[in-house]
Amino acid sequence: MSNLDEDRSANEPVEISAWNAAGPGIASSDMSLPLEITFTDLSFKIRGRPTDILSGLHGSCKAGSILGVMGPSGSGKSSFVNILGGKNKASTGEICLNGYKMKPAELRALMGFVPQDDLVLPELTVRENLLHSARVMLGGQLADHEIQDYVESLIASLGLGKVQDQMVGNVAQRGLSGGECKRVSIGLELAAAPKVLILDEPTSGLDATAALSLMRLLRSISRCGIMVICVIHQPRAEIFALLDTLMLLNSGNQVYFGEAATAQAYFTDLGYEFPSFCNPADIIMDILPSHPWEETGLPAKEGKSCMPVTGISDADSGEASDTPQHVPSILLSIRQRKASWARQVWLSFCRGTVQQTRQTASFCLEIVSGSVIGVMIGLTVFEYHGHIFQGIYHPPFELLSSAVNYRMVAEQGLLSCLGIACAAGPPGVKLLGEEKLIFRREQQSGHSRSAYFLGKNLSVLLRMFLSSLHYTTIYMILATPTISFGFQLAIDFLYFYCMYGLGCIVAAITRREDGPLVCMLSCLVISALGGCAPRLALVKTWHLGWFWYLWPATWFSEAFYNENTSPFAYLYQLNGASDFIGYKNHRTGFDIGLLLLIGTLYRVISYGLFVSVGWR
Repeated sequence: MSNLDEDRSANEPVEISAWNAAGPGIASSDMSLPLEITFTDLSFKIRGRPTDILSGLHGSCKAGSILGVMGPSGSGKSSFVNILGGKNKASTGEICLNGYKMKPAELRALMGFVPQDDLVLPELTVRENLLHSARVMLGGQLADHEIQDYVESLIASLGLGKVQDQMVGNVAQRGLSGGECKRVSIGLELAAAPKVLILDEPTSGLDATAALSLMRLLRSISRCGIMVICVIHQPRAEIFALLDTLMLLNSGNQVYFGEAATAQAYFTDLGYEFPSFCNPADIIMDILPSHPWEETGLPAKEGKSCMPVTGISDADSGEASDTPQHVPSILLSIRQRKASWARQVWLSFCRGTVQQTRQTASFCLEIVSGSVIGVMIGLTVFEYHGHIFQGIYHPPFELLSSAVNYRMVAEQGLLSCLGIACAAGPPGVKLLGEEKLIFRREQQSGHSRSAYFLGKNLSVLLRMFLSSLHYTTIYMILATPTISFGFQLAIDFLYFYCMYGLGCIVAAITRREDGPLVCMLSCLVISALGGCAPRLALVKTWHLGWFWYLWPATWFSEAFYNENTSPFAYLYQLNGASDFIGYKNHRTGFDIGLLLLIGTLYRVISYGLFVSVGWR
């Protein structure tokens, strides 16, 4: 959408009254209670750093209001909202909801957190993104038609009706404008009907008109009873006027907390001048870094006795503070809203399948890669017309045997492993590597990590099957091996399965830009350990056979070798051939089982790495 569209939408009133902030059909007496968050003596320190990131913060925020957090770069704004949103734990101090002390996990359940970057799946439309979030977070209590009605009203309230069926897009594929993407990010959190909405610099990267339109939207949202807390960087005067409460930070210290409308008067009392033709917010931002501030919020050199305005009175906060016993029931109600784990697996599978159908270019590239590799490997034995094994005849015809050829079948197994590794490695790492930040946000919003991981892996099985089908078909036509088509397809699919699993491991431990290269190298090295060169029999003399058996290439190659040689059991002595290479006969089912087990184990390992490293 063009900037002209955003200019027009900025001047249109935000009709948000149709949207039920508490969620459709889930408002209860507990959920409708007036809520107030208070924080007392909050401090945050990172081990190894001599100074506190935050020191002695205190204040409160009530439902139906907007709290703006301002300060120069490095003042601790993001650290503060991360603590308030339960993403980080304060070193000292406490956060209370209506007098009930909250834990980080409870804060995460209560709040929707909109990060500075717009982390939205680009292959999905606006409506599909919002529907998935709502179905996960509200599917435990609501029928699907109720959720769809809720999302429809949310889309209308966010001003996204004209683009609801448009894909979000990204840098490579243009989609929504910056302001629209930010509204979608907000909608992803509002789809869960949170009681508190926290935004980290929501206006960054937007032009002045789009930023004002967004802040008007947030003000309308707050008037629906949601507590809105946002980090604001250098706001224009109109945006500053939309704030109800203002918190000013400098070097981790609280300079001011109180009504935004009285901030100018506060600094005027301290001796600062505000020219009538200047934006008060700009003057305040110039004041903050210009003086060293004590923890009281006063200029250290001037030593005035005036204390910062808090804007909190006992009369204002008494009603909310008298109901701490209701907070656990509110948290329980929020947890019960979520869809079951099995339902989340299904939703993740459906969403992943839709993504696969819209990643046409990458899917076609994978198909073409597999097909080309099938052609190249098939041509290496095309002239043999399937006669790639020659053994020693059974007695008493040993002396009539021709020169043996034990290695060519093993070499074909090696080439197949290397070829599949090239075709499956990069797509495997892309499966999760492209979405680590998105699903970190979803996990912090309350989505199940394991349900996403399982659903995502299930959604790609059809893609793996089609890739292996193209490769197998072309290889079988050109190489005409003695192995059956069905068995060749089965082991090729299982090796694709293993390489995709290895790609998931690489995605968990590498940067996004390094993942494909690292995965390609890892897959090629592992695929070379199939027992062909060096022969597995030779490796066993080094007492390293156990190491080769750790990798899927050995089990693939053994199954491939046995199925290609077993049809000649009536003619040749197969034990000598298998002993020369190092494989064992008559355990093809065991080989297939090990391939399935290793591919699954790779996914278990990758999930553990994502939990401990990749999603932190």
